[in-house]
Amino acid sequence: MFELRPILSTLLRHKSGTLLLVLQIAITFSVVVNAISIIDERISMANHKSGLAEEQMFSFSMWGYLEGYDEEQNMRADIELIRNIPGVIDAVHLNQVPLSGNGDASGFAASQADLDNRSTSTAGVLRTDHHGLNTLGVRLLEGRNFREDEVVSGDSTLDANVALITKPLADKLFPGESALNKTLYAGTNQSTIIGVVEHMVGFWAHASFFNDNVIYPEFSQQRTLVRVETGSLDEVMGGIEQRLLDRDPNRVVSRLRTMSEMREFSYRGDTAMVTILWTVIVLLVAITGLGVVGSVSFSVNQRIKQIGTRRALGARKIDIQRYFLTENILINAIGLSLGTALAIGVNILLVDSFSVSPMNWVFIPVGLCAMFLLGLASVWFPAQKAAGISPAIATQSI
Repeated sequence: MFELRPILSTLLRHKSGTLLLVLQIAITFSVVVNAISIIDERISMANHKSGLAEEQMFSFSMWGYLEGYDEEQNMRADIELIRNIPGVIDAVHLNQVPLSGNGDASGFAASQADLDNRSTSTAGVLRTDHHGLNTLGVRLLEGRNFREDEVVSGDSTLDANVALITKPLADKLFPGESALNKTLYAGTNQSTIIGVVEHMVGFWAHASFFNDNVIYPEFSQQRTLVRVETGSLDEVMGGIEQRLLDRDPNRVVSRLRTMSEMREFSYRGDTAMVTILWTVIVLLVAITGLGVVGSVSFSVNQRIKQIGTRRALGARKIDIQRYFLTENILINAIGLSLGTALAIGVNILLVDSFSVSPMNWVFIPVGLCAMFLLGLASVWFPAQKAAGISPAIATQSI
């Protein structure tokens, strides 16, 4: 028998301590469940597949510092030199590198009417030539790649009359139909979509249009991207600067980074947040566990004579243990019921105010089980101590 009436009576006589413990459990549960939900979101985001051959890629910038330095001529000569290096699969110049945190974006529409009404979809703008897809390792789903004669030179894509787009953007602009050979509208530019690529991440890791990108055929001169054979990254990357300077020493090669470093740089804030939230979770759980231990230990010390009397009247050790475990289960049940409501309310607030993804509701039952186990583990040792009180205590004077 669990003797619920004496337990409830005891808890009601110690309202302040019981209320504080209930609130501590409720707040801890609410914070922990929402923190784990955010951690799950951040980890999923950081592990987001890019659609690129990341492990084989690195990039760098290069510019000349002498007056009269012919940048385009040197860039064309450099890219041919790089493509002929043993271990290099392909190389290309582009406006910016995916996941770098820098790049261009624009609004795109499926018709002139949508463009005039500002019913557009924002997408990243990648400018590269016919070597771009092979260097990036992006798979073409429909259509074809750029031809060499379609690649334009200059500071703008206004002269480019063809474009490639990613599948997510194609689905937004042309739902339920193929985007191939459709016209893409952006500002005063109209381009024919000649190909749809499967998946390619954009420049900004946290942009809402992360997977929506348009590729224009332009010989851009801002960054150089190189893709190498598996296992050749360190060797090629380590010697490329010297090869380029040997060809022409009148320039600077800088910002030499692997794509893995780009990813780490882009998600460093998420990694830091995950670390902070795990620290908060561990501290809160530890404090709550210690709070339960302290509360039950204090209760045992206050009721030593009462426990001794029960033992003298025939109560077994297991009865004493069961009494405190049941008391903890009741407090946990009340605290976790309140904590569940609080957790849902906090999650709704986070979703509405900070654009956090809604909680995966599986975290609530898992969290309830974990908190119940924590409560039972925390009360176990004080309950053991209580069960060890001798019946002789009842015969002693206070």
